[in-house]
Amino acid sequence: MSPQSEPAPEQPEQPSITASVTVSGAEAQILRDLAAVLGRTPEDLAIEHAAGLLPIPAEPLADWSLFDGPSDLAAGADQWMHDRTVR
Repeated sequence: MSPQSEPAPEQPEQPSITASVTVSGAEAQILRDLAAVLGRTPEDLAIEHAAGLLPIPAEPLADWSLFDGPSDLAAGADQWMHDRTVR
C-alpha cells in the first residue's frame, strides 16, 4: 500500500448576510445626482443611506443659486487673483 495524504479539513463556513436596498422617489434622484458628482455608484450611496451613514434631509435645501451679498463683490476678484499670483 502506498501512503496517501489525508484530505485537508473543511473550513467552517463564515456567517454572512446578503441584503438589497431599494430607494425610490426624490431620495433616489438625490442619490443619483450625488453619485454623479462624487464619481461613485448610486448603489453604494443607497447602501450608506440605508445604514444611516448618509442622511438625506426631509426638508428641501436652500436654493444656493441666490446670493444676497453686495452686487460689487465679484468686481475686484480678477485683480485680487492677479495680485496673489504675481507675487
